[in-house]
Amino acid sequence: MKRERTISAYNNKQNFINIMRKKFMLWVMTATLLSGASVFTSCTTDNKDNVVPVNDLAEQLVGKWLYNEADGHVVETAESSITTFVKEGKGLKAYLSVSLKKYGLWAYKQPAEVKIDGNKLTVTLEQGDAKTVEEYTDITVSGDNLYYTSMYTAMRNGKVIDVVGPYRLHCTKVKAKPDYASIFTGRWEGTITSDEPGFKPQPFCEEYLADGSNIAYELSDGQWVPVKGYDGEFFIDGNLLCTRWNSPEGEDQRTNCIFESYNNGTMILKEVVLRDGKPYTETSTLTKVN
Repeated sequence: MKRERTISAYNNKQNFINIMRKKFMLWVMTATLLSGASVFTSCTTDNKDNVVPVNDLAEQLVGKWLYNEADGHVVETAESSITTFVKEGKGLKAYLSVSLKKYGLWAYKQPAEVKIDGNKLTVTLEQGDAKTVEEYTDITVSGDNLYYTSMYTAMRNGKVIDVVGPYRLHCTKVKAKPDYASIFTGRWEGTITSDEPGFKPQPFCEEYLADGSNIAYELSDGQWVPVKGYDGEFFIDGNLLCTRWNSPEGEDQRTNCIFESYNNGTMILKEVVLRDGKPYTETSTLTKVN
């Protein structure tokens, strides 16, 4: 969530994220081969013996789910997404919210096709020339936790550009309240901290408008001023905040954050980033201002 809102900072951060994503995927594949589903942070109770019965599949999946772990490892927030399943007759309908630059996706509650074949579920999302197909197998629902084995295929102009999996994914159910989308409109100021050694707290200021656009500010002579050339937009689905903007050179830049809490006018957001193969959590503590 490192948001030094200068143009050079945007470019440096995006280049760094792209490099770290590649390193992370290589690291996850190596870790999976060596140790199976070893866990970074805490143990899970995923049990494939508790696979959802075919007749209960649609009923058990209804709700809003945040993707946040793969093979027991916390993923970068840049890879997080929200899938909302709703009942449609005896079947399901899905809506996806996801921001993935590498696949050309910027989808906010985008309708997706759902097919159920026994205990296998397939979700297909099409947006412009981009198409993604995710196959769910060995689906387990335990309280507010959803586990499944995923095979993910990304296509562009009808050609496969990436295949990811199989991975054992973990999603958590998003509560209806608080409604972060209604709370977050307005201007916020605060500080960004991190559990990364040597990280220096950073001041932060952005404004989020009701039309889906946002304004970034930077400090100049002790005053917050809008960043020149910044053309930003955002969406919020459940507890996921996705933001993108164009640099003066027209390059697409993106960042995702997770809302953790809101209390007495103070908002807490978190973002997991990877540096040198290690996960760090950046925390934004923000207060709404007039």
